[in-house]
Amino acid sequence: MGCAGKGSPGVKRVVADTGPILHLWEAKAWKCLTAGCTVSIPPEVEAELGHTLPNWLSRKPAWLNIAALHKHHQRDAQEWTHAGLLDSGEAAAIALGRQTAADWFLTDDAAARLFAQALGLEVHGSLGVLLWAAGQKIITPAEAKASLDGLAESTLWVSPRILKEARTALDRKSTRLNSSHTVISYAVFC
Repeated sequence: MGCAGKGSPGVKRVVADTGPILHLWEAKAWKCLTAGCTVSIPPEVEAELGHTLPNWLSRKPAWLNIAALHKHHQRDAQEWTHAGLLDSGEAAAIALGRQTAADWFLTDDAAARLFAQALGLEVHGSLGVLLWAAGQKIITPAEAKASLDGLAESTLWVSPRILKEARTALDRKSTRLNSSHTVISYAVFC
């Protein structure tokens, strides 16, 4: 994980499904997504967020881009949904990730993660984004701990063991996550 992406110098193109947007919203941790990233979601994810978050349309952040799928990618998403592989929001988000050649695809869903990885997308989850933001000093240690507490209280289910490992990673004094945390982050948090 890092700031520089395939798009504009220093800007990472990120596509997300509903989970990370919702969970980072609940944790008051959106700052993790706003530095060095352009974040896009398809209309299907926007609709899911509208059904889940009160007053979504009036509270939707200006930095969040809503991007429509081209016909070819829309057809792929519909086929994945009709085959029962993914729900419509996840399928559309993965298709958008492919369409935009996203640097990261964000999901907290195991099936969507595996599917996106099989298609060659680099996949991360809410906890991985939080640890990355802390490691990049986008958020302070205090903000990182508060965000982790917020994720623990959000609708994202996280096991006590994973929370403990994430807290240990945040408690490290190093300025960057060391290699063991990178492995933990990729294996568990991302």
